[in-house]
Amino acid sequence: MQTWYLTNWERVQLELIQAKEEGKDIKDYDEKVKSIENESYENREKYSGALLDELNNLPVKDDFPFDEPNTLEEIKNNISEFPKMDICIDDEIIYDKIYGAWLGRIAGNWLGQPLESYSMTTGKNSIKAFLIEIGKWPLDEYIDFNLGDKIYKKFGLDNNLKKYSYNEGHSPEDDDINYTVLCLEIAKKYGKNFTSEDVAEAWLNNLPILHTCTAERVAYSNLCQLIMPPKSAIYRNPYREWIGAMIRGDLWGYINPGDPWRAAEYAYRDASISHTKNGIYGEMFVSAMLASAYLFDNPIDIINTGLSVIPKGSRLKAAIQDVINWSKIEPDWEKCLNKIYEKYGHYNVVHTINNACIVALSLIYGNKDFGKSICLAVMSGLDTDCNAATVGSIVGLMIGAKKLPAKFIQPICDTAMTGVYKYNLVKISDLAKETLNLLKKD
Repeated sequence: MQTWYLTNWERVQLELIQAKEEGKDIKDYDEKVKSIENESYENREKYSGALLDELNNLPVKDDFPFDEPNTLEEIKNNISEFPKMDICIDDEIIYDKIYGAWLGRIAGNWLGQPLESYSMTTGKNSIKAFLIEIGKWPLDEYIDFNLGDKIYKKFGLDNNLKKYSYNEGHSPEDDDINYTVLCLEIAKKYGKNFTSEDVAEAWLNNLPILHTCTAERVAYSNLCQLIMPPKSAIYRNPYREWIGAMIRGDLWGYINPGDPWRAAEYAYRDASISHTKNGIYGEMFVSAMLASAYLFDNPIDIINTGLSVIPKGSRLKAAIQDVINWSKIEPDWEKCLNKIYEKYGHYNVVHTINNACIVALSLIYGNKDFGKSICLAVMSGLDTDCNAATVGSIVGLMIGAKKLPAKFIQPICDTAMTGVYKYNLVKISDLAKETLNLLKKD
């Protein structure tokens, strides 16, 4: 049985990194963790659990240069504006944008999905070398993985990719899509006043635990032990600033056109069951960007709107601002990407901060070109399917379904497979219609 992300021993090793990154003094804890490595499984789990609790209770150092609040009230007190824009768009155009966002998210996810594991284990340079070898650099379409054994051996590709196909009549299941669908179900069932407890209940009712990863799997386990939000995000959860919440924020932006703060507030309710600090900010950032994408034509304006709803003293805001500044002086996207890796490459490959930087880069250098934007997200490495899905969602909403390139959209056949109860095989146009209906209930 899968135990990934759930053993205390696995988690305490990652908690050392997480605690240090959020400004705690972990002096002597490396040795404490090493000292229990050769204990029996039962003792190692017991001692690891105790160390996890100790590390979690350590204070942030006084000289830590960032201010990263956790509660919604503290976050509100840490930002300077609550943007809201009037929106006067007829239902036909709004539907086209919503449908474009759903299709864009799914297409971006599908483009990045087969390279996700390869990217995480080998890095962006290996992706580039592979794509050059098969004549697909720069990437501009889905990849045909019928490449022959020589290529698979040379680049260490997973042989299962030989069966990967874009001719199934639907997109494959992926957690990036599961959560968007599940958020739709949450909004339908509980309404716009849903609570974090409602989100938790929806997870337990509609999504099997092994369809979750990292922070979500730990939070799910905590919920089953009646450890409720927000403690479910904190208790023995070293993944709490990873990308999992950032991939859950799209629906909240879809149903709050022109109201980035309200979208971000919905995102907070969702994120806080599994994430803290920059993990929460990542979902708020994405939700606010999507709420503003109904109106703004410039990716920089959309990114700045996303930044306006997260704490000004956070690591995430500083990192995204770096990307904006670098892009102003560097016309070559790869050189900007190298700066991201140089400054933020120490984070885990599925951390919120470095991946959010790639989302920003892809939006800026893609400049509303859907294909270019999602391909930049994949060529940039790290969490390729998550980032391309987020980018595809934002650009898809900006330009609408009618303007999406057929080569990315036709293979989807307006159909998605998900792991969410009652949504096994769904028409994407139906998801868009249900989203529009939610929006109109406001």
